Amino acid sequence: MGITAEMGSRTTPRAFIPLACTLATAALVLPCRAGAAEWKLLPGIDLRETYTDNVTLAPRGQERSDFITELTPRIALAAIGSRLKLQGMYAMRNFYYAREGDTMTLHELSASANAELLKDLFFLDGGASISPQSVSPFGPRLEESGNRNSNRAEVRTYSISPYLRHDFGHTVSSELRYSRDSVTSDTGDLLDSQSDRVLLVLRNGTDFRKLRWDLQYDQQQIDYSDGPNVELKVLSGNLRYLVSPMFSLFAGAGYERNTYATLGEKPEGRFWSAGAAWAPTIRTSIEASAGKRYFGNTYSFAGSHRTRSTAWSLGYREDITTARSQFLLPVAIDTAGFLNQLWTTAIPDPAVRKQTVDNFIRDAGLPTTLSYPVNAFTNQVFLQKSLNGSVAVSGVRNTVVFSAFRTVRSPESTPDSDQLAAAANSLVLADSLHQVGADVLWNLRLSTRTSGNIGANFTRATSDITDRTDRQWTARIGLIHQYAPKVKGGVELRHFQQHSSQPGNDIRENALAAFVSIGF
Repeated sequence: MGITAEMGSRTTPRAFIPLACTLATAALVLPCRAGAAEWKLLPGIDLRETYTDNVTLAPRGQERSDFITELTPRIALAAIGSRLKLQGMYAMRNFYYAREGDTMTLHELSASANAELLKDLFFLDGGASISPQSVSPFGPRLEESGNRNSNRAEVRTYSISPYLRHDFGHTVSSELRYSRDSVTSDTGDLLDSQSDRVLLVLRNGTDFRKLRWDLQYDQQQIDYSDGPNVELKVLSGNLRYLVSPMFSLFAGAGYERNTYATLGEKPEGRFWSAGAAWAPTIRTSIEASAGKRYFGNTYSFAGSHRTRSTAWSLGYREDITTARSQFLLPVAIDTAGFLNQLWTTAIPDPAVRKQTVDNFIRDAGLPTTLSYPVNAFTNQVFLQKSLNGSVAVSGVRNTVVFSAFRTVRSPESTPDSDQLAAAANSLVLADSLHQVGADVLWNLRLSTRTSGNIGANFTRATSDITDRTDRQWTARIGLIHQYAPKVKGGVELRHFQQHSSQPGNDIRENALAAFVSIGF
């Protein structure tokens, strides 16, 4: 995650709006027994030196080598209490390029706050992020890289959501929530936007044992800075019948009315779905459904299974969504959550387990989500069909994580002239995108202080309109050693290759890096 600031440029004040919103949220929740919360402050600094034979990831024949020095001061904050939960991470990644003599800075931010302002009645959620994102799947992925390439852009988000929750005896539980969020970027391919959302939910109380129900009204207004607004409204009801403690049947129906210029039929109408869920143990769950919406038949599946040394996950879903929504709430498999399941039995203490997971992700160089598609920058509403699967196996000395995905994204709304002009360089506008990918990581604990990592990644992106297909391969091998309780270092060798059906877009890079990480 980060802000890209090229040499001679400044980070605009607006770039820190998400941080200011999160701090304001924290200030609001501090009176809520903040003194009773457990506060943790973890500063640190990282130093990395990288040699690359293609610093800009340019096409074959245009490569330039360079040494990249990266200095990253960072700080993590966490507060956990009975009525307050606050956690955040900030890092400033400073890059110096020896050959050109210039610099680049990436500011990373991820923060969230949850508070109970009035006991059992009034609550507040808030969040903010600043992150670098790949603009298009047709180009190198640069989210975590120090390479310089035009396929990276800064994305800033924030959200704040006050809500009321009240129980009417043991019969009905209610929730009324208002949400305000914002998504901005430093490229016209993704227009700045703000959203207001109102959600009203009525659901069964504790008196209902076998039959559970809920009624929902959801209205969202998305305002784009230089494009037509989008309004999404849904009224729905759901029923779930517990046939047994392990097996249940469920069904839902409602009406949705969406306002946007469509490529096909009017985006509104009745919808329904029905399915079943089976959870024979606390370690296994399967849920599947089928239904129909205004765009056609829909299907979903979610399954997970955990043993003492393995964790399995498989999911499929179809939904109408937007790029901004996915930046606010990513739909990929969360790496930390998946590994948390894997080590639930081996590490019963949640706090110790979280620290172990965070250290493993950092040491192994894992992304925040497992094997995910590029959320291509577009301002259109689209239908996305996603299939994701992951497997993790952990032994005494070995941990192997494998994940794969397949995603098809088809536009539902029609771009206007402003959007066409803003995204003139984008290959994804009004196009159907197909992305397939897989990655594998093997972590080997060589000793109590030393571990090795071997990883590989493959992605393929295809455009229906341009008939362009890009294939990318990345391979890594690294060694990490713990010199002291808060000091570790290592080396990594990386190879990247892209082959494109469009001439002049083949890319290859080799890089060697050494790093040291110090905590305080």
